[in-house]
Amino acid sequence: MGDDSRPSSYWGVSRQPLQILVFLAPLIIAYEAGLALFLRSREGVLTNKAHETLLLFFDTFGLSATGGLYLGGAAVMVVLIIWHLLARDPWHIDPTTPALMGAESLGLTIPLLVLGLLIGGSTAVVALAPAPDLAAMDLWSRLTISIGAGLYEELLFRMMLIAILHTLLVDVGKLPSPLGAGIAVVVSAAAFTAYHPLNDDAGVLSLRRVGFYFLAGLYFGVVYVVRGFGIVVATHAFYDVLVVSMLTDSGGE
Repeated sequence: MGDDSRPSSYWGVSRQPLQILVFLAPLIIAYEAGLALFLRSREGVLTNKAHETLLLFFDTFGLSATGGLYLGGAAVMVVLIIWHLLARDPWHIDPTTPALMGAESLGLTIPLLVLGLLIGGSTAVVALAPAPDLAAMDLWSRLTISIGAGLYEELLFRMMLIAILHTLLVDVGKLPSPLGAGIAVVVSAAAFTAYHPLNDDAGVLSLRRVGFYFLAGLYFGVVYVVRGFGIVVATHAFYDVLVVSMLTDSGGE
């Protein structure tokens, strides 16, 4: 007999770890290929700070930044596979779901684009994928950094941080689950804000940037809680890709 508790609609299937893995696999492969082709230099490999944090974790096990470079993508896939095994979901992939997830994620970038234009204009928007000299990079390097920001910032600030905080607040602190999730989203948004450069070109703290990053962090947190890891990663990555592409087209290169 079948298990009637399994989600059968798109909204449930798109939150399943195996489906998320299939959906994110092209982004993971694109980022790893971009690291090898566009972000290597004599000084090392240029990547985002969230990925660097993961590399530091690997470094504690004797893997250098270069040696452990591709373990980041492998770690994301392993986490999703373990999650799938623990959930005991069937090894079935719905071929239409990735396309729907892509369309949904692209649609979810629109509020962020509007928010960035209302609060800070292009200067605040571009900095969502923090990297040294982002404006000086070629287009392919920017796109790689943008995809990596979606993958590893969401892994760090949403999947890991929200899960840890929710466990401490709800399982240990015995708070109601919705309240614990709300607090976790706010705290993760604050950490996400602090992670980004908050000073303007004159070196002065920019309240516009603080407001933009905090609201963007809240938005990503809500998307993660409501729609899951795959959708929030793609929303973040697509947003950054759109922004850096517009910057290039407008002569920002």
